[in-house]
Amino acid sequence: MNIKNKIKTLLMSKKKSDNSFKFEIKEIKEEKKNFFQKYSIEDIDKFFDSINENKILGWVNKLEEFKLNFRNFSEVTDADILSEEFNDKKASKIIKGDIERTKVLESIYMSSFKDYLYQFIIYYVNKNKILYKQGLNEIAGPFILLKFKLKLSFTKIYTMFTCFIDKFLTNYFLEKEFYSLKSSLSLINLLLRYHCPDIFLLFENALICPDLYATSWLLTLFANKCSLNFVYYLWDKLILFEDPLFIHFFIVAFLNKKKNKFFEIDSSGILSILSKLRINSLDEINEIIDTAIELRNNTPNSFYLFAKYLEIFNYGSNNLKKLYEEYNPNNMLAMPIFESEVLNINYKDLIGCSEQDCKNFIIKNKNNEKKNLCAFCKNRYLKQQLYYIIFDLRLFNSDENKYISSSFPGFLPKTVTLTKEDFNNENFPKNILKEYLSDKEKTHFIIMTSETENFIKYENEFFIRKKDRRGSKVGVFFKAEKELNKIKADELKKKSKEKYLSLIEYNNFKKLIEEMNKEGFKNVSFVYGGYKYIHSLAMKNGIELLEHKEKCFLCENEKKNNNKGFFKFFK
Repeated sequence: MNIKNKIKTLLMSKKKSDNSFKFEIKEIKEEKKNFFQKYSIEDIDKFFDSINENKILGWVNKLEEFKLNFRNFSEVTDADILSEEFNDKKASKIIKGDIERTKVLESIYMSSFKDYLYQFIIYYVNKNKILYKQGLNEIAGPFILLKFKLKLSFTKIYTMFTCFIDKFLTNYFLEKEFYSLKSSLSLINLLLRYHCPDIFLLFENALICPDLYATSWLLTLFANKCSLNFVYYLWDKLILFEDPLFIHFFIVAFLNKKKNKFFEIDSSGILSILSKLRINSLDEINEIIDTAIELRNNTPNSFYLFAKYLEIFNYGSNNLKKLYEEYNPNNMLAMPIFESEVLNINYKDLIGCSEQDCKNFIIKNKNNEKKNLCAFCKNRYLKQQLYYIIFDLRLFNSDENKYISSSFPGFLPKTVTLTKEDFNNENFPKNILKEYLSDKEKTHFIIMTSETENFIKYENEFFIRKKDRRGSKVGVFFKAEKELNKIKADELKKKSKEKYLSLIEYNNFKKLIEEMNKEGFKNVSFVYGGYKYIHSLAMKNGIELLEHKEKCFLCENEKKNNNKGFFKFFK
């Protein structure tokens, strides 16, 4: 039975005294089928009690600003949507099952909603030539309900819905293998490590990774975790911020809000608690949003650059699998911060932005007029606010890596320089961190090594991984005690000095990170590429580093070798 007849049969079977809904049927003079043009349903207003209708109507124009260039919504008609056919019987069965479970149906008194939702989903799937994925129904449902309240056409609803997905869920439903979703889940873990190390360590020790609890949160943008009016309220904020990464901060803020529940029980029950979490009031969702904004303000801009390079929100990217496998954030010991941002926070009078392609990057650059402002400069809330300290782990005064004065590569301002004595102290790194314990929640700690390329180079030889319950690699242990005891240090120094120095430096870094996590230090990041990349960018743009010597060994090496590799600092 086609949709026209199904709806007609449904409506004509109702008694005239049935006050659950009123309807009016109009025929559309097109070659296709008849369908509802307008109708009203009693009691549906309760879903919109806390919603400003003008704000919802404002979505129409706002969402159309996100329209991708190839989209042509002028070709879409209501009749097209309502008469669409679907030949995949297996997928059709799954869609209908999901529609039955769609949360909004619990309070809807018109079963034709199911038909509308089904037609809407299969039209979107066919039009975009994708496979149906669960979660799409949770996004489509609230948009379908806008028609019931605001009497918008299906064409307009479809336009809003498509633009919304293109902006905030870009590749999640588009690709077959969910690599953009996996990258997003990894970014949540990275944010959790940076902002909430207590929750991160609790989850990591319990082998709980974001794909076990946050998948549905991302795919439905919390449509399955709160009542409809809160869903609209949250989505309105997303549209206002125009930031597809904001939901990642919202998830971390949500976990932080509920974290007492995790620490009150045995770790074996955490997943059960996570599955039952809900947003219960407008005050609560406002509190979570405010916390998410604060987290975003105090996150390195490099996080946004990292997400950009992963191409999560680059529609139809063919690189998602490769980028996820190469640069998986789960394999990083801390939040990466790029050399451009390190220079930006150290030399604000010379470097105006952390994005090298931005007009404001080099303040006094005659070529600036050829560039545009980046998102950081357009949206000032993305600027980092925290005071910062740099821990310099380069082996300055070590016999193994003693720089001669004529070739010294320099320092950065506000740097805590560690010596051989610091590293050899039996209390390292506690001896270093004790004076910073009072600042552990309000300071951005940046850890800098000489470089990071060799850490991955020697990974297979000196590191072992552990796996979570799904078989994913989630951690690394440095086999220093066992392996280095087998290798005579003196012999290693002679045969492979570079390897030895990299291992020692990495081991110091890992010890420092572990102790900072144990002591509850927040806002810990590492310099991607190490001082080597900072030096290169500084020299390229004429920035004078402290105590830098002309023709230092890095300058000489850069003449011979170009910087290569990207995000090579893994566990």
